[in-house]
Amino acid sequence: MALRPDKFLERLYSSIRPKYSFNAKTISEWEIWRNNLKKVFVECLGEFPEEKVDLNPRIVEQKELDGYIRQRVAFTTMEDLEMLAYVLIPKNVAGRLPAVVACHGHGYGSKDVVGLNFDGSEKTGDAGYQKNFAVELVKRGFLVIAPELLGFGDRTLEEDARKAHKGESSCYKISTNLLMMGKTMAGIRVYEVMRTIDYLLTRSEIDTDRVGCMGISGGGLVCAFTSAIDERIKVAVISGYANTFKDSVMSIYHCIDNFIPGIIQYAEMPDIIGLIAPRPLLIESGTLDPIFPIGAAEKAFSKLERIYEILGARERLDKDFFEGQHQISGRKAYDWFVKWL
Repeated sequence: MALRPDKFLERLYSSIRPKYSFNAKTISEWEIWRNNLKKVFVECLGEFPEEKVDLNPRIVEQKELDGYIRQRVAFTTMEDLEMLAYVLIPKNVAGRLPAVVACHGHGYGSKDVVGLNFDGSEKTGDAGYQKNFAVELVKRGFLVIAPELLGFGDRTLEEDARKAHKGESSCYKISTNLLMMGKTMAGIRVYEVMRTIDYLLTRSEIDTDRVGCMGISGGGLVCAFTSAIDERIKVAVISGYANTFKDSVMSIYHCIDNFIPGIIQYAEMPDIIGLIAPRPLLIESGTLDPIFPIGAAEKAFSKLERIYEILGARERLDKDFFEGQHQISGRKAYDWFVKWL
């Protein structure tokens, strides 16, 4: 009987020496590593448009709530592509506000993190694995924007729209089509979050030097990768994602939107997340997370520690490895933004 391909894949992974695996010993070596990895990472994501289209923003709806205002806004991110997002604005807060981009994970989209059911009604029961984290942030005085990531909720393809309320996504079809054209879903989502920051900075309420990002699961990917590339993000919290590609995405079933062709030739996941250094970074991970194993999360954190230590910024890196599964913790996350943003 022929051997199964397990050993083939293991040998192939083991034979690769990622070109930009972090091994810097000095600040100057770190700068070279950072610049080279960032450039090739953007290439692996499928690169970004050379020119930005006009945002043409508009407010779609607005509602007064206890302690904050909730708006839904729309703006153009790319040609023929419009973003929907919720903006939560705290009441009775003086001066320009720090802002946080809240990136939702798999499910029915941005409504889930702002305390809404898919039909727009207010949640009254279980907060789910994402625990309304955008609402938790606005309660602490942050202006929060929750973009609807491409392929979810109201941004699914027409064929999936009828099931979007059940968490049906368009990840597969959009991702596979993008791959055929040399693009990736991760790259499009990262670019759209960068455009979300462009939009944020047009708002008069914002302190433009105090923008953070938080995301869980697939939103953790988007938060991690956008923060690695876009230094306008000053503080990051990555929940339910930081790991290694080998032990998570390559070993356990994951949505195709996680895959980036050729990335292992250049870097493993903690190398990419390490591009955030020396900016403040908190990693959340559940000890019982079945799709991003805690052992690999600990391994990734160890590499991040090395990067931050080289930069003399170890106090800007922290972890919340909590007893729980694939979910938001919040035990340290909200205070992390209060401290650093």
